[in-house]
Amino acid sequence: MRPEFIAAGIALLPGLALWLSYPRRAWASAGGVGVALAAGAAAAALAPAGLRGAAALSALGGALGTALGWALCRRREADHAAAFSRLEEVRARRAAMARELATLKTRGLSAEREHKETMATYGMVKGLAEAMSWDDVRPRIEAAVEQYFGAGVEYALYVAGLRGDADVRPLAGRGLRTSPGAAWTTLGRLMQEQGAAPQTPKLFERPERAVGMPIRDGQELLGYLYARVPEGTAPQAWLAKTQSFCSELIVAFKRVKLFQEVERLSEIDGLTGVRRRGAFDKRIADEAVRARTFKTTFGLMLLDIDHFKSLNDRYGHPFGDQVLKRMGAVLNASVYETDYVARYGGEEFVVLLPRAEAAGALRKAEAIRAAIEAESFTVGFETVKVTVSIGLAHFPRDAAGPEELVARADAAMYAAKSGGRNRVVDSEALRRP
Repeated sequence: MRPEFIAAGIALLPGLALWLSYPRRAWASAGGVGVALAAGAAAAALAPAGLRGAAALSALGGALGTALGWALCRRREADHAAAFSRLEEVRARRAAMARELATLKTRGLSAEREHKETMATYGMVKGLAEAMSWDDVRPRIEAAVEQYFGAGVEYALYVAGLRGDADVRPLAGRGLRTSPGAAWTTLGRLMQEQGAAPQTPKLFERPERAVGMPIRDGQELLGYLYARVPEGTAPQAWLAKTQSFCSELIVAFKRVKLFQEVERLSEIDGLTGVRRRGAFDKRIADEAVRARTFKTTFGLMLLDIDHFKSLNDRYGHPFGDQVLKRMGAVLNASVYETDYVARYGGEEFVVLLPRAEAAGALRKAEAIRAAIEAESFTVGFETVKVTVSIGLAHFPRDAAGPEELVARADAAMYAAKSGGRNRVVDSEALRRP
């Protein structure tokens, strides 16, 4: 091969080596240096004596050019490695930031939930502190439950001890129509089957996953919360949440129960154990409104102890008090829970009979008259019998309002006294010819 061709090839080597080595093949440039030196040596050996210096310079130039290409390639590799390293670092930082953002978001949601629960609890406690009755408590608790647990919570809240320790009644609830927690009887049966006591927190697994949480002061059961565990919620976390909620209800439940008891006692006549006259006046007015609204009836029974003044004069006021006290006990024991017994004044008593029919009210009045007649009172060595005269009237058959109804019952009672006492007279009989 002619030396000039070899020299031309050597001159092309730097560009060729740079092209082959792009972008990250430094070995191609390194190989080009060796090829350039070898080709230069071959050209110098083959070239005439006068051209050997030029061949050597050409070989040296090709080698230097190729070496420069190698250096550039290495620099590119270093730059690329640095850029790749920076990219990996950026990716790592981005991933760390994403994780931190997710953590902050989770904390934010948790803080938001906690704030929401705290505000719900604060609002509930504040609202309950202003409640004086269970009717006042109900809407405030319903709002607090939805705010604390969420709008979709399904629950039933009961209040205990309204009329004795065994009396448990529903106060508020939502979405438990087919659940055993929908009624206290079925819930009590479920607790009995699973060996749970109402005073102890219980996590039910069957027939549905739910939490039963007592509201109690010591061992006194004030109320009970039954709540289904929502899908995706850890049962133990739900148990802790309901326990925290119920702990805030204790003071409110005790306060309302105490207020209701004080109010009830203020309505009770201390001697006879029946309601006072003022409470009766309010009740009969409410019953008249209810009867007009729902087109129902109610009866009124007015009772007077026969010859009570004579008994007081003969045996003394302590005996009269004994008779009045026993009279109240007999009346309370002789009527339904829905009936309303009150001391109208002195030796007079009234019994309000919601939704009573005339025939049924008459039978009940006769039963009360007979029960009182059967009572015996001992004064020293003497046994004393007491009787009552009873007048009956019905709304709206006999009167259009409470005052007129009481007047009709009073007229019937005086007719019973005029007819010989110890008897019952229905006001309808007074209209007969």
